[in-house]
Amino acid sequence: MAVLPGLSGARAILLATHLCANGDVAALPSLQAQFPTYLPLERVLRIILTFLPESAEPSTYIPVLQALVDGPLQGANTDSTAINTTSIPDLSEAVVRKRVRKIRLLPLQYPDEDTQDSSDLLAQFLIHRAHRIDSETALQPLVLDLLLPFYERSPTLRTWLISSLLPLLRLNYEYYPSPDETFSVEILESMDNSIAINVLLSMTSATKGSMDLVKNLRGLVGAWMYGSNRTKRRRLNEAAQENAITLPQDGAQPKTTAGVGWQQVNEWLLARSLVDHESAVNAFVNWDGPEDVDLGGYAEESEGLPSEELSDLRTRYGQTGLAVVYANSDPSGTALEGSIRVLARIADFLKLGESSYLTSDISELPTVKFDSELISSTSRVSLMQNALLVSSNPLTRPSCSSISFLSAICVSLRILNEFGHPTPSRTASNICLHCNEETQLLELRNIVASAVRQAKSGRDWNKTRQQLLWLRDWQSDRSDIPEQLTCHGLFWKVPQETVDAEILKALLEVREYNLAVSIYIDAGSSLSQTQVEGAVKEAIFAAYDNASNGNRTRGGMKKAYDILQAFQPHFADSASFKQIQALISATHALSFYSLTLQHGVPFQPVSIRVHPDPLSLIEKILDQNLKSYTKVDDLLAIGRNLVAAGVFAHVTDENDSPFSSPPSKEDTLITAERRIMSLAISSALSSHDFGTAYSYILTRLTPPSLLPTSSPLTNPSPIKDDITWRAVYNAGRYRAPATSTTPNNQTQITHLSQRMELLSLALVLAPTPDPLPEILGAWRRCDEELSNLRARESEEEDLWDSKGDTIPGGFGPTDSEQDALETRQHHARRARAHASNNRLNHEEAPMGLFEVARGAALALQKNAFPLRAAASASVPPASDNHPAAPASSSRSHMRTASSTSDDQHDESRVRKRDVVSNMVTDGLVSGLGWVLGAQPVNR
Repeated sequence: MAVLPGLSGARAILLATHLCANGDVAALPSLQAQFPTYLPLERVLRIILTFLPESAEPSTYIPVLQALVDGPLQGANTDSTAINTTSIPDLSEAVVRKRVRKIRLLPLQYPDEDTQDSSDLLAQFLIHRAHRIDSETALQPLVLDLLLPFYERSPTLRTWLISSLLPLLRLNYEYYPSPDETFSVEILESMDNSIAINVLLSMTSATKGSMDLVKNLRGLVGAWMYGSNRTKRRRLNEAAQENAITLPQDGAQPKTTAGVGWQQVNEWLLARSLVDHESAVNAFVNWDGPEDVDLGGYAEESEGLPSEELSDLRTRYGQTGLAVVYANSDPSGTALEGSIRVLARIADFLKLGESSYLTSDISELPTVKFDSELISSTSRVSLMQNALLVSSNPLTRPSCSSISFLSAICVSLRILNEFGHPTPSRTASNICLHCNEETQLLELRNIVASAVRQAKSGRDWNKTRQQLLWLRDWQSDRSDIPEQLTCHGLFWKVPQETVDAEILKALLEVREYNLAVSIYIDAGSSLSQTQVEGAVKEAIFAAYDNASNGNRTRGGMKKAYDILQAFQPHFADSASFKQIQALISATHALSFYSLTLQHGVPFQPVSIRVHPDPLSLIEKILDQNLKSYTKVDDLLAIGRNLVAAGVFAHVTDENDSPFSSPPSKEDTLITAERRIMSLAISSALSSHDFGTAYSYILTRLTPPSLLPTSSPLTNPSPIKDDITWRAVYNAGRYRAPATSTTPNNQTQITHLSQRMELLSLALVLAPTPDPLPEILGAWRRCDEELSNLRARESEEEDLWDSKGDTIPGGFGPTDSEQDALETRQHHARRARAHASNNRLNHEEAPMGLFEVARGAALALQKNAFPLRAAASASVPPASDNHPAAPASSSRSHMRTASSTSDDQHDESRVRKRDVVSNMVTDGLVSGLGWVLGAQPVNR
């Protein structure tokens, strides 16, 4: 091969630059072969890198590169005459050398790009050339065409092609092509692992489905992680860790750079599951972790991670799957099924545990077994998001125990979703592991309440009961349950008897009375008869308190009554059920009356149970329902039922000793009856129905000893009665309202006579001497009114007689006889007035209680008891030792004579008053004697 004539070394260098600038690089191998000293391989590659246009097709200079690196091919044309030297101007050697010295060639190695073998000039040139092509033309396929003939001969070049170029080609041209936005090699090469993983995985399109994430994990992240051991990548990762806020880590962190990168992928998947659970689920179901990558066929088959590192990556990937299940906060059925798919996939992927019951229905509940001691060693921190991926966490570290425990949690969540009580897995795990008995019982009640609300017609409540019992211990066979459970079941701290009691209440709530009786009474269960009775009683009261109407054929009252009817035959001797029966009867009777409580609140059954004095409701009935006092028997029945129900609070007297024994049931019943009668009498008086009140007193409140027949009320017991006498006294004080018409004297006399009878009875019934002066004063006022009315009646009779004598045509007396008659009448009126004045002067304003009692006794003897007054008129005149007897007899005779016609006209009334007088006199005498301190005659 002849040397080019007149071509020096400097001119050869200048010629090479012109050939590259013109794109005619085919002669470079020949030129380099003739001037090996001036054009070594490195300099030629730098000249090509500097002057060859980046848009040149790689096919035009790939053979040149191969010839420069490998030498000219055998048989290739190396004739120097083929070299075109016309591009070099005819310059002096000095000028040529000066120009050569001014040439600035690019370095062969790209800045910040380290290669494992610095002698690999071709790899350095190709990587730098790839950066130049990408930055100048953004035509990354040209880079691939450039690298394909050479990547197999250089590990560095292969790694760069797979980890840098391949993700960009897929990102920009295959997965997410966009004419406006493309990623460059420079941008991707400047990222550390954390940024690159976040960018590559965040490109997942929501419109392309969740499989898009799996494709990115395989094709983008998998290829990117292939170059994790590159020097530049390690340097960027170290700088990022220095600038980041570091959290405490456990002692088993990945030791290799690849392990750290894949752990960051795991963290990204966990964070992604919080916002897009479905895509994360599909990633775990369809991706096999770090070993499932798509390197485009450019990697050698012998290449791969060491078995020890691969095993650790598989374990950490499985731990991420368990963490995704725990971190899922969406309790919906779709999200739960996704979590179950992840768990089954991890169990099958790592060959841990039996997951067949996860993919089947929950018709057959499994028996779950695991190392409860290991699981119970966790704390609440173990369920926090930043602790789920810690390798020492026994809940997420893949093992047979962790898989079984989480499987039981997932099956439990399935049951809770069926009950209409969706719960996140983290919450369920926290209930099982870290909640006390009280909290677990509260959650159990919420679940049972949700199941009741979601009850459907035809639902198998026997199966529901089995599911609720399984939730407690996760055991399908009740006979094999150990006495001491540890972390077995969501409610393992709650006793089985308590769980059964809650289930019994649920059956009663959904009206499965026959099933409840068959399970808890006929067949026998873990509940004793006392516990069944308590649960039924609580269910009845729950329905009763929630009822809005007291009628036992409607709503909550009907439910309470039906429950009672279903269970009362099995508890015939139950005092609680008898009380409930009385309470329902009283409430049912109250529902027929219009009753409104304070502030316009309508009456509800619960008002009876919470009211401090339920008998006051009867007072409101009497106030709000016209003529309701006439239904005293119905009101008495309500009061008796309230007493029998145990809700009646006996009101003790303020003088009672605090150490006195509580009243008996009979005494309480008598007190309630007296109180109701008192309220009825007061209501009758408020309605101005004195006749009904008077009848109630004589027939229902008069003691049996004062009546010829016994009272319809319960026989009184020796208890202090401060109610009856007040009702009688108030009735005795009653005054009819003034009307426009003038009342009849006879009607007024009858009314006053009845009032005096009531006041006399109140005097006998008063339990203490304190009210006696007040009663006697009222009685005296009535007596005075009665005397005035009778005097006026006598005057009217005399006037009527005088008018009758002067009737025209009559045969009346002569004038002298008429004058004598008028004189006698005048003297009689004067005598009566004089006697009345003497009596009033003698009896009015007594000086003390003795005078008051004596005056009342005299008046009572003269006016209240006419039979005795008539009898005294037949007594012989008094002797000298008793001068007042004739006057008294005369006055009694005059009053008896004046009312003879009345007594004959209304014989029944006189006889009744005489009967009352006979009954009252004995009590009055003994009462007054007790007041005066006198001893009985028989003593």
